[in-house]
Amino acid sequence: MSTLFGAGIGVGATLLADRIRWNRERADRALETRRQLYAEYTAALSRIRTALNESAQASGPRDEEYERQVRELFLAPGAYELRHQMAILAPAEVVEAARATFVALRATRDCVLEGADADSHAYEASEDANGAAVAELRRVMRRDLGVE
Repeated sequence: MSTLFGAGIGVGATLLADRIRWNRERADRALETRRQLYAEYTAALSRIRTALNESAQASGPRDEEYERQVRELFLAPGAYELRHQMAILAPAEVVEAARATFVALRATRDCVLEGADADSHAYEASEDANGAAVAELRRVMRRDLGVE
């Protein structure tokens, strides 16, 4: 009987150890998935911001073709799609900061579409707001990832 009892304890301990290891590995995979998603999202935002800055500095006509190109440049990096992934995988604080950053970047796009150039007060104010939003986004992402 004691041998049977000892074997039961051994099996239980092994199952518990396996379960703990599985939970740790699952948490590690989730963290790595979020780390990659955060890097992709912030890179997409950076590409959009650079494209908008280049558009604001452009000296050509601000016609329908220009507007189409600005809108296309805004969509090309895939930030919309990455935001949807973030809404599923990230904590609420990160999702909200990602949304706020995207809204600020969209305001910069709208400023460019309204004809503001890179030296205008409106564009600079929009860029300042975007910069603050990006800084907050990075702060909450780093906290989520345990990087303070």
